[in-house]
Amino acid sequence: MRPKILYITHRVPWPPDRGDRIRTWNVLKYLATRADVDLVCLADEPVTVATMIELRKVTHRLAVIPHAGKKRYIAGLYSLLSGGTVTEGLFDCEELKRTLIAWDKGVSYTALIASSSGVARYLFSPFINQPATRWVDLIDVDSQKWFDYAATAGFPMSRVYRMEGERLRQVERKLAETCDRLLVVSDAECSLFRSFCQTTRIAAVGNGVDFRYFAPAPDVAVDKFSCVFVGVMNYKPNADAAVWFANNVFPKIRERYPAAMFRVVGKSPTAEVRALASISGIEVTGSVPDVRPWLHRATCAVVPLQIARGVQNKVLEAMSCGRPVICSPAPLKGLAAEPGLHLLRADSAAEWFQAVSRVFDDQSLQQELGMAGSAFVQLHHSWDHCLAALDQLLEQPEPWIRSDTEVSK
Repeated sequence: MRPKILYITHRVPWPPDRGDRIRTWNVLKYLATRADVDLVCLADEPVTVATMIELRKVTHRLAVIPHAGKKRYIAGLYSLLSGGTVTEGLFDCEELKRTLIAWDKGVSYTALIASSSGVARYLFSPFINQPATRWVDLIDVDSQKWFDYAATAGFPMSRVYRMEGERLRQVERKLAETCDRLLVVSDAECSLFRSFCQTTRIAAVGNGVDFRYFAPAPDVAVDKFSCVFVGVMNYKPNADAAVWFANNVFPKIRERYPAAMFRVVGKSPTAEVRALASISGIEVTGSVPDVRPWLHRATCAVVPLQIARGVQNKVLEAMSCGRPVICSPAPLKGLAAEPGLHLLRADSAAEWFQAVSRVFDDQSLQQELGMAGSAFVQLHHSWDHCLAALDQLLEQPEPWIRSDTEVSK
């Protein structure tokens, strides 16, 4: 008999057009080849028939629960004012609770897994009352993201962000006590977690990339002197990165290379990002059906993120496509890629200008970085390789005995 798994995700896993969806979709596909997977997910935007068809291909039972609009933000604020976290309040959903209670009565699960701390509480009573293995894929140490926001924001938002970080850190510590396993996307995130919670239950399960899909396209003509940044453009770190590059780096590039282009590719650009299109040489595309042509035609991909948790799919995809990648220090923390060999590193505006200029001026360097980056991704970031640790989830649960070292600080 095949194992039975309940998978709870905070966002619909399809289409895999943003970082968390890419990860949850590939986790779902991997588990579906080994078990019967019941998927329940929250939908923060309209769900198409095509999406439902794709999800049904890999699920035994499926519940897609609409969860959008202002109510969830009000719930997030109420949660914060009540002593909880905005994160948990955003994902508070009565229909989700009813669905889980009903499913709990009808199926005996081998294992339960949730994506993100925001929906982790749904693995427990009163929603699920089974002695199954319980895993939470934190993906990143989310509390640190809020501390990073606090460090760059002005009052009063800095205080709000810090409060959310402190409370979410308490949630993360509690999960380390109550779950069988916590997952994060990199060894760096593991080390960060252990810096405030000494536990053996945290493990790194890296992000992969479909390197057959994101393959180099040697026959595609490259636009000389062009940079591309890919991401969901209403996500604050992405929007801030695009605006920073446009204002602090691109003017110098444009001065030296009058035909230079900077393309910002991704759905839901904020008003501030859309305004960049008024700058000569900058194109803001909005949503595109396929990011690969934009990567293939770029001289280089730029990833000037100042705040980045875990492993950035945008870095892996650009490397897989065989394009030179220039990256700020933050996204590099989750990668084993070697700056100077697989990609270039830049921090200050002057370093960014120098790195972009190097790539623009040296076609051999473009080819060397592209080939080395693509080979690195194929060797280290296939999804089957990255997700092999999930096979342990399918094993029958055994009684757990707490060790003396597993004490939260």
